Amino acid sequence: MPCVNRNAKFITAMLLAVLAGSSALARTTPDEARAREIDEAVAACDKGASAPLDASAKAPPVQFAELFPPDLDLSPLRKLQGLCQTAWVGMPDRSRLQLQWLRVTMAIGEADLRLLTPQVRQLAKGGSAEARFLLYRLYRVHPGARESTMMDVSRREGLKALDDAAEQGHMGAIDELMSLYRGGSDRPRDLREVVRWARRMESAPPQGTETTRYEEGMRSAMPFVIARTTLEEDGFPATETRAAFLFAERAMKAGGKDADEAARLVVEALRAGRGTSKDPVRARMILEARIETDRHAAPVLAEMLARGEGGPADGKRALALVRAPDLRRDARARGVEAGILLAGDVVGYRPQEAIRALAAGSGTENYLRLAGLLVDYHPRLDNAESIAASMLSLASERGDMALAFAKLKLSGNPQFSDEDGARPILKRLADAGNREALWLYAATQYRYLGSTSYQPTRRAEGLSDAELMALIDEGVRREEPEAFLLKAKLLRAGILYPQDDRAASDMLRQAAQRDDIEALLLLGDAYDDGLGIAKDRKKRLDAWRRAAALGSLKAKSKISHAFTFDSFDRLMTLEEGVTWRIALYNNGYGRSFAGMGLGAADLGAQMDFMGVFSGRAMEAGADAVAEAVMNGFHEAPAGLADETLVVMGKAFPREIRVAIERRLARDGFYSGSPAGHWGPEARKALADWVEAKGWTPRAVSAEPPADDRPVAKTDAEPLSREAIGRVWDKIRADFRAAKNDRQKRAALAEVNMLAQYGNIDARWALLPNYHKLDTVRRVVTAAEITRYGLDLMVEKPPSAEKVEFEVIFNTTQIYQDGKAGEFGRAVIDTIRDDARLQDPLVLGGVLKQFIFAPGACDAVLASARRAGIDRLGGDGCDEETLSALIAFAKAKGPAGIAERNRKAAAETLKTF
Repeated sequence: MPCVNRNAKFITAMLLAVLAGSSALARTTPDEARAREIDEAVAACDKGASAPLDASAKAPPVQFAELFPPDLDLSPLRKLQGLCQTAWVGMPDRSRLQLQWLRVTMAIGEADLRLLTPQVRQLAKGGSAEARFLLYRLYRVHPGARESTMMDVSRREGLKALDDAAEQGHMGAIDELMSLYRGGSDRPRDLREVVRWARRMESAPPQGTETTRYEEGMRSAMPFVIARTTLEEDGFPATETRAAFLFAERAMKAGGKDADEAARLVVEALRAGRGTSKDPVRARMILEARIETDRHAAPVLAEMLARGEGGPADGKRALALVRAPDLRRDARARGVEAGILLAGDVVGYRPQEAIRALAAGSGTENYLRLAGLLVDYHPRLDNAESIAASMLSLASERGDMALAFAKLKLSGNPQFSDEDGARPILKRLADAGNREALWLYAATQYRYLGSTSYQPTRRAEGLSDAELMALIDEGVRREEPEAFLLKAKLLRAGILYPQDDRAASDMLRQAAQRDDIEALLLLGDAYDDGLGIAKDRKKRLDAWRRAAALGSLKAKSKISHAFTFDSFDRLMTLEEGVTWRIALYNNGYGRSFAGMGLGAADLGAQMDFMGVFSGRAMEAGADAVAEAVMNGFHEAPAGLADETLVVMGKAFPREIRVAIERRLARDGFYSGSPAGHWGPEARKALADWVEAKGWTPRAVSAEPPADDRPVAKTDAEPLSREAIGRVWDKIRADFRAAKNDRQKRAALAEVNMLAQYGNIDARWALLPNYHKLDTVRRVVTAAEITRYGLDLMVEKPPSAEKVEFEVIFNTTQIYQDGKAGEFGRAVIDTIRDDARLQDPLVLGGVLKQFIFAPGACDAVLASARRAGIDRLGGDGCDEETLSALIAFAKAKGPAGIAERNRKAAAETLKTF
């Protein structure tokens, strides 16, 4: 390790004096005035900067943390630096003056502090506990050095210096160790170590010539620190937690200055059942009794009120408590407020308001949540720089905060995006063994990887190409999705591997199968563009839907925007195309022209909703589309702010506004005429309707939500794929052996049995032949072919080309055969049995095709009337009838015909 001799030390002091702009070098010859100046400087420096555990100190110790001015005015500290410099230059052999100058200079932190490393290291080598602590501080200021050099302190050297200082009883070092053991990149979380060092703090040696307020305060605080830490989480022996609870309970009952903190410890212990029996009722009673005198109790009580813990839930009171003016800057209050806004069960899900609450607070837990939200949502924050600085500071203390902050820097948020700034954080985490950080570090080794606008370029520092490829190979062997994803990007760009779109898409499939969200998004794009893979809109949608189910807002946005172009494929629902689009806009996700002013909001709304209400959407009818819009407000009630409703109303077509007002009037919320004027009364009615419908809590789960889109069949498959194959083999053999019509009809009956079971291939084999062959019509009934046709229209298998035309031809044949009644009844029963047809967009598309089949709409209307369905229109295929059919199907439930046929067919097929 580099050494600094006495002459070099003196020369360094002279150079730093020049850098600091000191007048200490202006003296020419010593005289009495100069001696007095030096003596006064020494006295002032001793008084203001004496180090703890320094045997040569002449004044009570000032801990390093005490050097920082509470008002952030550095001018007194700069003055002290000048005095200490004068003292040291005047008496260069007094090492304590050198140490005191170093302390003050590091506290100011304005020069390149690495210049101080040789001096600090030399003093630390001599056994100075404070110098060892300063050596650790130098590492924290510049944490990137892998190895120690003359100017740099490595992580290993810095942490050893901290440990050594703490072992000597240095209170500042012990306090720092306690903080590190709460969890971070430099120490694993270990609350037992926190308690051990808290006890060491209690018994630490005197820090200097006199006992200071700092020393007294630290020692007296430790019993509460020990109790708080012991009761913080499970893992301590029962005897220790019991002792901690009894200590807190006694302090609460005794009153005095510590009673409020003790009461909060008792409350948390009662809530968790640590050191005592779980008793949330008593905990809530304690808070209610103290809330007026201890305002720090208010956020805790609010949290319990919001959850209904220890008594009835009262979310509105909880929100009012944490929004009290005197708690505006209370970090826990802001966290509880954000929790209520994100839970969704009190005032609905409001992410933008939650972001503002968290941004106004502080603390690791708040910033952890804030960082995650800001990855998806990009509001303009006035204090973004301050938040980034706080997050960076917290990232040095806790690994989870460091990872969250790095991800935010890697996001598209314009106020925080900083890939180069994320990499040092990720490297530190990766070096400490964090695998997720390692993959993010590796993924950013090349700038613009995955960009379609810029050519990827390699960063000089970091992993070599050989190390990158070795990491990917290891990750593939371990089946880590990040490995497949990174390899896919490199293959796509032709970096490290030969350019190969097909292999890249195959890697994306591997990552997507392991539920990697980014891979699912990119795989959907690949299916959309036909990049190294056959174009497939359905598989594109499947990939994006899976990503959306895993929580990706980007996937929801992709799906909702693709809805505009779904007129031909007809694969999407009104919820995906309209409700999601409204909810995303209301929540401020990707909103166009946000914050630009000058009418930009109006233009932005028009841009955001362009194409939503044209094309396929209106096949469902204005009433169904209006309900989808209203459901969007129910899902995201933040859009109910009147100024937002005014802007959105201008972007909605008049017929949609009329339909919304008509629905509100029918439900008793609007008394005006449904003319689509979208006035204040109508806007208030919509807000009242949403609130009356009740808020939908957002479930918090580690598992992705199930894909709950309607499906045609939900029972377990009773026949294996192999069994189905054997049935087809028998059918083909029977057709080849058939010598007459009776034998052909018997073989067709077997195909129909498969079709009744639900086999798509069998249904498609029958559908185009029904109107062509009398033999088929003698085996398959009009009701059966109607059900098969409806299923194929919704399912749209790749093999079934022009299925709509075949349905029209078959319906025409049924009408000509005088079996329109069977057709109408089958349509209504199938709508009841197949939940997919209860989507107005899906059924609207089907009824639109019936218009081209003679008698089809009339048959549906006649059957609906015979079934006693209310509120029918004048035509079996119009908007009123569509809504009535869906309402009837949902109210009556399944007819059970499809399920009975399926089970009966399965039993018969098992005998083949």
